Amino acid sequence: MSINNIDCFEGCYIMQHEDIERFADTLSDGFSQYRLFEYACNDKYDHAKMKIFWEVSVSLIADNAICIADSKQANSVLIYVRPKSKEPSIWAYLKGGGLKMLGKLGVKSALRLLSFDTQAQKIAKRHRGEGDGYLMAFATRIDKQGQGYGKPLMEALLRYLDATGEGCYLETLKAENVKLYEHFSFQLKEQCTSSANLPLFAMYRPHKSDK
Repeated sequence: MSINNIDCFEGCYIMQHEDIERFADTLSDGFSQYRLFEYACNDKYDHAKMKIFWEVSVSLIADNAICIADSKQANSVLIYVRPKSKEPSIWAYLKGGGLKMLGKLGVKSALRLLSFDTQAQKIAKRHRGEGDGYLMAFATRIDKQGQGYGKPLMEALLRYLDATGEGCYLETLKAENVKLYEHFSFQLKEQCTSSANLPLFAMYRPHKSDK
């Protein structure tokens, strides 16, 4: 995957298409303790199901995103969707593995994810401008957490944001993550509870000229 401002990501591993499954496995492992994904698996987390979900999600946005890891082993993964990236069409979704994902997850799980995503997108529209990117995912494998694998990835993203002047929006589903992102100069913009009684914290790092 080509990345502009490549110097910003020196020391990071840049995902190639053949790495998507490995990245998806890390995301599935790293988010395994998040209530949303347990809820999506009908209240009992299923790593294999969520790995398919991440494989499809990453493959659909890969050409319009910055996908980096600490190394080819992908102990920690960060996915940043560039500004003005278009949402995949239904055809692109199906072609990219949507049917496979639906078959693996089941209709109930897919509808639960869709419902949450619809609400999250409404919140995002209140805080994310046209020139803002989206931190779609940032996760470290459970057995590697607290060992410094993720910090260089976030620092690389911040260098990129400062170099390009892009603002960045994200949502986190854990209250304890708010202070982590505030440390990286994100601001808490909104806190709410979804229709499924799941917490959502909307955060934003301003465009360089707005700081």
